[in-house]
Amino acid sequence: MRRIPRWPIFTAIVLVLALGSLSSIAIATVRRSFPETSGRLMVPGLKGEVEVLRDSFGVPNIYADNPEDLFLAQGYVQAQDRFFEMDFRRHLAAGRLSELFGKSELETDAYIRTLGWRRVAEQELSLLAPSTRRYLDAYAAGVNAYIENRPAVDLSMEYSLLRLQGLQDNPEPWTAADSVAWLKVMAWDLASNLDEESERAIVAGKLGAARAASLFPTYPLDDFAPILRRGDVVGKAFDPSAGRASARPFPGGLSDDQLRKASRALEGVAKITRTIPHVLRSSAGGGATGSNSWAMAGSGTASGHAILGNDPHLSTSIPSIFAQVGLHCRVLSKACPFDVSGFSMASLPGVVIGKNAKIAWGLTTSYVDAQDLFLEDVQGDTVREGESYVPLRVITEQIRVRGEDQPRTIRIRSSRHGPLLSDVDQRLQQVSASESDPSTAPYAVSLSWTALQPGRTVDGLLAINQAQNFDEFRAAAALVSAPSQNLLYADTAGNIGYQLAGAVPLRRRGNGTKPSPGWESSYGWGSTVPFAKLPYVENPPSGFIVAANQQVIGSQYPYPLGSAYSYGWRSQEIVDRLRDAPPLTMDSAEQIFYDDTIRFAADLVPILLKIKVSDPWVVEGQRTLVGWDYSASKDSAAAAYFNVVCHNIFKLTFRDELPQDLWPSGGDRWYAVLSILIKQPENSWWDDVTTKDKIETRDDILLAAMTNARKEITSLMARDTDQWQWGKLHTVRLQNPSLGTSGIKPIESLFNRGHYQVGGGPAVVNAMGYDDRTGYTVTDGPAMRMLIDLGDLDASRWVNQSGVSGHAFNRHYDDQTVLWANQQLWPFVSTRGAVDGRTATRQELLPGS
Repeated sequence: MRRIPRWPIFTAIVLVLALGSLSSIAIATVRRSFPETSGRLMVPGLKGEVEVLRDSFGVPNIYADNPEDLFLAQGYVQAQDRFFEMDFRRHLAAGRLSELFGKSELETDAYIRTLGWRRVAEQELSLLAPSTRRYLDAYAAGVNAYIENRPAVDLSMEYSLLRLQGLQDNPEPWTAADSVAWLKVMAWDLASNLDEESERAIVAGKLGAARAASLFPTYPLDDFAPILRRGDVVGKAFDPSAGRASARPFPGGLSDDQLRKASRALEGVAKITRTIPHVLRSSAGGGATGSNSWAMAGSGTASGHAILGNDPHLSTSIPSIFAQVGLHCRVLSKACPFDVSGFSMASLPGVVIGKNAKIAWGLTTSYVDAQDLFLEDVQGDTVREGESYVPLRVITEQIRVRGEDQPRTIRIRSSRHGPLLSDVDQRLQQVSASESDPSTAPYAVSLSWTALQPGRTVDGLLAINQAQNFDEFRAAAALVSAPSQNLLYADTAGNIGYQLAGAVPLRRRGNGTKPSPGWESSYGWGSTVPFAKLPYVENPPSGFIVAANQQVIGSQYPYPLGSAYSYGWRSQEIVDRLRDAPPLTMDSAEQIFYDDTIRFAADLVPILLKIKVSDPWVVEGQRTLVGWDYSASKDSAAAAYFNVVCHNIFKLTFRDELPQDLWPSGGDRWYAVLSILIKQPENSWWDDVTTKDKIETRDDILLAAMTNARKEITSLMARDTDQWQWGKLHTVRLQNPSLGTSGIKPIESLFNRGHYQVGGGPAVVNAMGYDDRTGYTVTDGPAMRMLIDLGDLDASRWVNQSGVSGHAFNRHYDDQTVLWANQQLWPFVSTRGAVDGRTATRQELLPGS
């Protein structure tokens, strides 16, 4: 997205050139926002002295005597390091990007206002525990203590550039609602069903339900293992040891004819995922990447203590989505119960993923289907419910636009199911109903989503920070409503566990895979699945647990959980490594992060090698696959050729029939589609409908794909196959999510970093995914890597994708990136003695004004 309008480009370029030619001024401009990280500072609101110890990578460990001081200091420190990122995040969450970047963000703001993230966040505040409210308010007080009396240009270099575009206001004070609203952005980015549901409906409307279904294969695929092998709901609770049982069916809803007639509205809804910035994941979709987590019990490790690994795969960005921090009460007590270290998110108090003195935990997206679309029969400001029309809920909101004196007003309409997403795109002309539904009213599209129901997720996150055993961990997980996550657990006693967390809708009818008729009362949500019935396990017989976005549990489970899981290549690779490994050590566990085996290649490569190729030039490319071990290392010629061949297969097979917005993005789901199609040489998908005098088969398309790939890879790299390397095509360019995507190269060069050559790929444990429609540049990858030794917590290891700082040119802006790209971790210490031993700077925060 272009966030800076193009009329002031000249001014911006002049600034950049001036900074480059006048080095002393450049240094002063860049460094004026760098924080002081040593010495003594007076900080309003503190009750006592707080110590901030930073190591050589700038990671802060904070020590205080009470939790309010602890979180106030966390807010202060994160504002020091990343305030512009925090300000950008809260403007995004509130639908206020136009205030920063001008009218180019109006459509984005309109969608977000319609979804109502900020409105729900404000409602959640009243539901939170009194202690959580105190911690949120303390965090906000710390942020405000830092930004108060500082002009915007002294907070971050981005404000200096935005001043050239007409931004006048200084940042407003931080509030508790700003923190809670960020959870809605997380929930939006980590949900996937809106994408899949709208895509499936659009394809069904154009090509029929049967052909649409072939693009969304069912689970499990090739019997890849789900997270839980056993378990079922028995009575009022989930029993992890229960045997298999029969699952109940879930009938569908709308006909293909109704979906066809609503296609324009559905296409407008699908546009939302391309309009709203994806901060946590790319818009590639299609299961392009995912997240890995695994835990090995003490019975399976060389030390006799549990090991836990986690590496969430999210959008590649700088600064990283995560910010490392340690939060320590000097004396642990009921009044001050925090001694936690790990990965936080600048905007929220506490730690999201990490460890305390007793337990460690990791997160992966569960892909629970928490979003449903409904077609709504609308007449004016009324909507049909049964045979009658009732008023829609209508509110108005004003959007302030930088450079405009008067705010813009939008009307937001909602049905009983949720907001009308189709209202936002003014070009959407609602379509007429079908003969089976004789109303003359048009269709609109509404969204039901668990994250739009106020919940207590912040309570849950902070309770996880304090948990001391699996029972307390599960009790904390019960408070998490959105986003739904796989929670992986290990403790110092050698135990491991898993818990599905988050609200799971109980549908009256339908299974959530396609839109439902909003006018029928038999559809919609009744409630949510009780937490006691959600899947979990403690110390399974296998001795290990793998949660890598695969199916949570088998078909015996009586409630539909999701339909957009990873298909299992990544998870099964980890399962096999853990099952077949000798006793696990920290060194062998770390190597799991870097596994670059393309398991799907074992399905396709034997067929590619059987294709009869007459052109010797193409044969040279084909021969790179002979004897290949399916490793996608960055120096592999075979991996380069294979990925380019796959791109051309997707292109030749599907682009002739699918609308451009739904062309294959590559990755997990599309590999699953191909793995089935290659066993059906005469399947109609192979035929190119643009060639009227020929019906192509699988082998025709594969030959053409290999030929085109030989041409493409030669133009991109070299004619000589010895010079082919996957890393030359597959690079990481870390982009700043705001000004780094402006479209103005001199501005982008200030904030972006790269290109780094990497291996891996989609559906690979080292999941460096890319969007097949746009090239091979990585769009998603490990936002961090964390490996916890529960026998010696100071022997744990970690790395961030960039660094702790959000200030471009600060040495901690990207000082971990080379380690990350080169597959290296560094020590993750947390006890006071170990932290002291690695301290590079010390800062004392003192009460005062």
